[in-house]
Amino acid sequence: MTKMKEGIEKRFTDVTAAVEKIRARGGKIVFVRFPNSGGLKELEDKLTPRQQSWDPLLQMTHAPGIYYSDFPELSGFNCPEWSHLTAGDSVEFSRRLVPHLREALKMPTTQ
Repeated sequence: MTKMKEGIEKRFTDVTAAVEKIRARGGKIVFVRFPNSGGLKELEDKLTPRQQSWDPLLQMTHAPGIYYSDFPELSGFNCPEWSHLTAGDSVEFSRRLVPHLREALKMPTTQ
């Protein structure tokens, strides 16, 4: 477990540096946690719980994040092989995600 924690911390440091480079060039960052399900979700929830992975990432980078299970319209999708949506669901998920991205990026909404 110590090696895993060290790996995660190293990854956070690397990601934070990359975010800073992107911002220095005028880029904007929004992290999105896409749906997963089944055994993969169970394993990830156990090994890398949100409060030890997602939350620190957003804190370190000072970037907004959209976590699918925080929004009823983004949750409820089933991933047939646990980590990817079906082709049809990916289109619907993306359609539902766009308003959240616009809000996170402080973009005007379209009518």
